[in-house]
Amino acid sequence: MRQRKRVELLDPIALCNMAFDYGYGVHGLPVDQAKCINLLRQSADLGNPDAHYSLGNFYSNGEMGIEQNKEEAVKSYQKAAEGGNIHARHNLGWTEDANGDYVSAIRHFRLSASGGLQGSMEALIIYFENGSLHHSDLAEAAQAFYVARDEMKSEDRDKFIQYLKFNGEYKEEYDM
Repeated sequence: MRQRKRVELLDPIALCNMAFDYGYGVHGLPVDQAKCINLLRQSADLGNPDAHYSLGNFYSNGEMGIEQNKEEAVKSYQKAAEGGNIHARHNLGWTEDANGDYVSAIRHFRLSASGGLQGSMEALIIYFENGSLHHSDLAEAAQAFYVARDEMKSEDRDKFIQYLKFNGEYKEEYDM
């Protein structure tokens, strides 16, 4: 009930959450992919980087009724990254890598690693092993990575992770 009120007030986070409720048919709502995309676009238009990231994923994979379109995916990831979404920044790193622009790829990976994203740190290690990244640059990225990871730690989070592992609901991506 509260979420519907927030949606009516055009709260970007509520719009994004409601989009997924329709997209996957949860909380008693019917599956409505068109409504999901419409709500995500509204949320993105209001500046929600997570909505841009989700749209980028749907364009990248051709999901939720959207045709696969790598160019639109990159545009969405760029907007999400500009808004601070580190997962979008990481995806841009792999896009630049695939395009052969390793300098840009490393820049994206360094930024997302400094936000604590483990997959980006692993990508930087691969660049280091290939000789594309200097030791000092890797050390600087690793220091920023560990500072960010340390800031994310909390006793409550650790307890919740233990609970998820105990119930078999834990996913490795929770540590990424």
